[in-house]
Amino acid sequence: MNQIFQSKLTKKYLFVTLIVIVTALTSVYYLTVHVMKESMRKEIENRNELLARSISSKTSFLFEKMVNDTRVISEFVKEDAYNNQELYVSEIERVLTKNPFYLFINVVDENEHAIATIPNVHSSSASMHQIIDRLKWSKTHYISNLITLDDGRRTIAIAYPLLNDKGDYKGAVISYVNLHVISEYLKQVKIGLEGINALVDRKGVILAHTNESFIGQQISDHPLGEFLEKERVGVWEGSIFGKYMLMAYRPIQAGSYGLIVGETIRQALAPTVQIQKLLLQGFIIVLLITILLTILGTSRVVRPIIHLIKQARIYKEGKKSHYEPLKTGDELEELSVTMDEMAKELQSKEQRLFYILESIPYGVITIDKDGKIMTFNKGAEKLTLFHREEAIGKLLIDLPLKKSIDDFIAWKTIKEGKQINELESYIYDKSGKKHVIRIYSSLFTGEDKKIIGAIIILRDVSEIKKLEEYLKQTERLAALGQLTAGIAHEIKNPLSIIQAAAEAIQLDIKDTSFVNEMADDILETTDRLNHLLTEFLKMAKGEEKENLVPTNVVQVLNELLSLLKNQLNDKNIHVLQSYDSEQVMIMANPNKITQVFLNIILNSIQAMPEGGNLMIRIVDQEQSWVIEMEDTGIGIPPSKLEWIFTPFYTTKKEGTGLGLAIAYEIISQHNGKISASSDEDGTTITVQFPKISA
Repeated sequence: MNQIFQSKLTKKYLFVTLIVIVTALTSVYYLTVHVMKESMRKEIENRNELLARSISSKTSFLFEKMVNDTRVISEFVKEDAYNNQELYVSEIERVLTKNPFYLFINVVDENEHAIATIPNVHSSSASMHQIIDRLKWSKTHYISNLITLDDGRRTIAIAYPLLNDKGDYKGAVISYVNLHVISEYLKQVKIGLEGINALVDRKGVILAHTNESFIGQQISDHPLGEFLEKERVGVWEGSIFGKYMLMAYRPIQAGSYGLIVGETIRQALAPTVQIQKLLLQGFIIVLLITILLTILGTSRVVRPIIHLIKQARIYKEGKKSHYEPLKTGDELEELSVTMDEMAKELQSKEQRLFYILESIPYGVITIDKDGKIMTFNKGAEKLTLFHREEAIGKLLIDLPLKKSIDDFIAWKTIKEGKQINELESYIYDKSGKKHVIRIYSSLFTGEDKKIIGAIIILRDVSEIKKLEEYLKQTERLAALGQLTAGIAHEIKNPLSIIQAAAEAIQLDIKDTSFVNEMADDILETTDRLNHLLTEFLKMAKGEEKENLVPTNVVQVLNELLSLLKNQLNDKNIHVLQSYDSEQVMIMANPNKITQVFLNIILNSIQAMPEGGNLMIRIVDQEQSWVIEMEDTGIGIPPSKLEWIFTPFYTTKKEGTGLGLAIAYEIISQHNGKISASSDEDGTTITVQFPKISA
């Protein structure tokens, strides 16, 4: 079951299903909620507008009633003509008793002196002068904005002028409204706990409010204040009185006031919250059921697919060579049978390809487009000494086959898309041995003509190069032999004449001892020179092989080091010896072998003018002895190293270039090999002789 839940296919179908279901359910949910909210909103807006219309009508009627009351009182005052106050005072008391919206009523004369105040409350306002001035020129009733009395109470005044028969102003009746009672009235008719009703004067100042702390505050800069100032009617949503509200607004004709009626959005849409919860719970249940059904449905498809993937992975790891067909009775069973047939065919082709690659005697390496090694045949293992397990999966440039990444010529096949046709280069094997190789490479391309990999063939030509060098050296030495024979022949003829002349002198002049003595010296010198030339001719003709005897190389080296002891000490050169055996026996001419090692040691001494170390090692190999002479001298440049065994080639100002050439010839006559390696830390000469056959 864990594999089913971890399956990418299950996750994919589950993800797609979730996206579809969640998208569909979310769309339906939000559409339903939106329609419900809009419908509810319309109903709430209509209700608020109806409530605002109802409250405005009642408030307008209230103010009109108070205006009428004030007018009636003014008629009583005029009839009494300020002489008998009992009549209009009783009328004022009756009006105040019947209508709790009055705070008090004040009667003033034309000089603004109070004639009567019912109830007897001595309270005036700084705004009274403005009210009376308004009555004088308008000569009709006036409802003021919010005013503040001297005792701190806030109210509005409803004033009616007292006019004589000629229409002249003679005083006024001013009724003051109890805003607390109006606020209580607005509070009683508010919508729910979070409903708000407010009465606003012409200047945008709040006259009455369900929360009396807001009385006196300005809303003239608020959009609702601007709408009421322009006597507009409508519904508005936004922040006011510290809450987010849905408000209906409309003007009140009496007094040119404005009314605001509404409630918080939260309260207005509260009925939809429960419905939203029920819808959400239903959608979650549908979603969970859908997920369960999707898992159950996909598991029936995914389980056999996972089984096929598992078999494919085992096949890839080489642990299995075939597929077990599924028993599903559908296309998956046919797929498993087809995959089994493909696996068998592929395995057969892989085996043929493997045998072909393994039978090739050269190193064959294939890499992908990133340079990663894909195959590594037996020839490549033999050449590089790396096992294929060490190489496959690594980048070609990660194998230490070159000193520098830039030297990887084969890497350019992938990097630059260049094919190589027989290019000579070199590699180092795992042990650090250098091999001269020829490289061939070709690119693989896919159906879209893009490079997908390359094949690289490495052919080791080190032995061929050695044979070619040996042939060149033999040809040079043959030419040297011919030259030496010619020189020896030309020297021997005059030498014979000198020798015959010296003998004739001895025969003709027998009494002169000085002449005889000089003649003897001439004859002795010519005999020695004649012997040397004879030896030269023998070497050129290769006649030294007849004098090969068992020779101990250790003994030859020890005798040489003893003879050169003083010279080594004078040059401050320390000799280090490491021999696998003290009996290093070979078939050789001792004199010639001595000449070989003498030439090599003298070259090392000359390469260390400031002193140094000379390390002599003898290594016992299966069929031969290897003698290595390593110095810590100035070294030989790589460009000159391959020429040091060439006759007459030398890196020294006073050298003849024959020492190592003669050594090369002598070692070749003894079926041996000689080679050299050098760097900035010194030079190593390696000599190899076959062992004496048992």
